[in-house]
Amino acid sequence: MSTPGDTSVNYERKGYGRGLILGLTMAETMLLLVFCLLLAAGAIIAKKEKEAAAAESRAIEATKNAGITEAEADKAKKENEALLSQVSKMMESATGGRIPDEEWRELVKAKRDVERIKETGLTVEEAIKNAPVIKVIKEHAVDEKTARELVPAVKKLAEQGITAEQTEKMASSMAMLRDRGFTEKADPAADLAAALDKAAEEGNSKPHKWPPIISMSELEGYNFKVGSAELSDTFKIKLRQKASEIAGRAKEYGVDIIEVIGHTDEQAMSGYASNLDRGLKPVLDGQKPIGSLHPADNAGLGLARAISVAELLGGMPELKGLTILPMSGGQLILPGDQLTDGAQSGDVKARRRIEIRVRKRSEQQATKAVVQQTRDG
Repeated sequence: MSTPGDTSVNYERKGYGRGLILGLTMAETMLLLVFCLLLAAGAIIAKKEKEAAAAESRAIEATKNAGITEAEADKAKKENEALLSQVSKMMESATGGRIPDEEWRELVKAKRDVERIKETGLTVEEAIKNAPVIKVIKEHAVDEKTARELVPAVKKLAEQGITAEQTEKMASSMAMLRDRGFTEKADPAADLAAALDKAAEEGNSKPHKWPPIISMSELEGYNFKVGSAELSDTFKIKLRQKASEIAGRAKEYGVDIIEVIGHTDEQAMSGYASNLDRGLKPVLDGQKPIGSLHPADNAGLGLARAISVAELLGGMPELKGLTILPMSGGQLILPGDQLTDGAQSGDVKARRRIEIRVRKRSEQQATKAVVQQTRDG
């Protein structure tokens, strides 16, 4: 039978035994672990020091092979360390202590791009200033070779005050000169002028076959509203059907001009003050409808009606590339190209008509314009 004292001793021995590992207390075990970790850390540090010494030895050997003295290498090393320290401080200040890998790659790429810009002979400021020009070139898919070829010509045109619109209009004339071999000669302007002078002297003795006139009168259903230039729905339908005939006539005779001539009868107009002087241009530019025109006489009414027809013809794909010119014959010209004698002064539907005439632009006049521009340049 155990005594109370024995029970207490046994309990203390049992509690003490719980804190032992391999005969060591918990505190002794922790000290042993720390010591092992220190040994491992010491071994790693020793290895790194050995690697650093080997690297330093190789660096010293390399500097000797390159003809650099130990003093110069030591100076460069100190300067590099100082520079790295400054860069580190700047980076820490700018980024809060670290630069993300993505941002670092962007910085490297930006540096490389700046170097490439400088290699072309441009500064970064010049590249930024010319960015809009580069954008335009890119949008029009102009390669470097084409740009190099066109830049001198564009510069010369700009110096002569020739706009892009004028240049575009000259393109067809220049193509004609090229096809006839003038642009390949030593002095194309002089040769072309001589050819024009010779052609003017000799004239054109060959008989010419003139294209017939296409007439559309009220008798055939080509109606306008009374005193107005607005086309009726029937007129619009018939005119669209007529477009292929006009295009065929232009192709058959090799012409590039379509003249739309408005004719009226001799009934006098009244009740309006004409606004054609100020109103024609906005209508031609598409800013105002044809109904905004208010002619006060037959000559103005004929012109307004010709503009209305020309506007509709101009939007037809069959006639793309042809120049359409609206004109007025007023009440002066009878059907059959006879001047009126004033005998038919009433309501005559046959006289209220639109005539379509096709012709070729004068090559001599077009070529002379190109020659003059070449001389001025």
